[in-house]
Amino acid sequence: MGRIIAGRMAQQHQPENAWTVSLLHVQPSDHILEIGFGPGTTIQRLAMLTSEGHVTGIDYSSTMVSLASRRNARAIKAGRVKLCRGNVVNLPFANHTFDKVLSIHTLYFWQEPLRALAEIQRVLKPGGTLALTILPREKWPGGGTGTEYCIVYSGDDVVKLMLDAGFTSAHVEPCPLPTQFRELSVIGIK
Repeated sequence: MGRIIAGRMAQQHQPENAWTVSLLHVQPSDHILEIGFGPGTTIQRLAMLTSEGHVTGIDYSSTMVSLASRRNARAIKAGRVKLCRGNVVNLPFANHTFDKVLSIHTLYFWQEPLRALAEIQRVLKPGGTLALTILPREKWPGGGTGTEYCIVYSGDDVVKLMLDAGFTSAHVEPCPLPTQFRELSVIGIK
C-alpha cells in the first residue's frame, strides 16, 4: 500500500518538488540533504545536478528508503547518493556537513519542529540554505485545523520557527505554479 501511495504522491508533487529544487540554486559541487525523500524522485533529480557533489537523504519510513534505494541504485553504487532511515530531530551527520537542505510536505508530521529545525541548522554549513515547502494553513482543505498527528502552519509560523532555531534570516516564497492548492516555501539561511 505504501508503494502505491508513494507513486501517486511522487507524480502529484512533481511540479512543486522541481520548483523547490530550483529555489536552492544547486551547484555541481553542493552537498545536499533531503529530509523525507519518499520514493526518491527528488533525490534522483538532485544527483543529476550535483556531478561533483553528494546527495544524502533521510526518511522515517523503511518502505520509502527501500523504494528510493532501488530508484537511485546507480548513484548509490557510484558513491554519489546515500540514503538512510532516521528522524529529523536526531540527524546522524556532523556539524556543517551540507550546503543545502530541503524538505517537502513533511513539516506537518514533525513532533518537535523547533528541535528539528535546530538540528537542520546544526548540519548546514555557515551561509547554507534550507528550503521547507508546505501547504500553508490558510490553503489547507477543511479550514486548516490539522490533527494531533498533522500540524499545519502559516508561512509566518515557519519563519518564526526558523529564526527561533538559529537561522540568521528566513522568508516566504509563494509557489508560482498552477497547482491545486498553492504551496509556499520558507527559505532559511544559516
